[in-house]
Amino acid sequence: MAVAVQESATNVDSVTEAVLDVYRSRVEEASQMALAEFIDAPKAVGATRAVVSSQERLVEIVLDDESDPDSLIDAAWVLNGRSWAVNILVGLDRLGEAHTALRGTPVTLQGWWIADDAVHFAGYERP
Repeated sequence: MAVAVQESATNVDSVTEAVLDVYRSRVEEASQMALAEFIDAPKAVGATRAVVSSQERLVEIVLDDESDPDSLIDAAWVLNGRSWAVNILVGLDRLGEAHTALRGTPVTLQGWWIADDAVHFAGYERP
């Protein structure tokens, strides 16, 4: 007998899908991948989810609740050196922590939150 197993979506899944929906609504292509599929990232951040838009040369990195924002510093500089812009999406309640950790790096930050079963985004900020 087969048993159906339904995995519940994580916040990272929901945010990643919402970011991809923005690209789809603008009829732009973007791909979801682990950061390690895009650059030679340290093991600690290699599995971090990213949405990559080749057209905009933008990498949008979605942090989960356990990830340290400062773990992305090296990846941000590598991407910047290759002329890619980096936007880091972080839960709104952790935005201050991300500002402190990433101050002076070549990234933008964007807070997100979930309300009424939908993902909402704050504006872009410089740390």
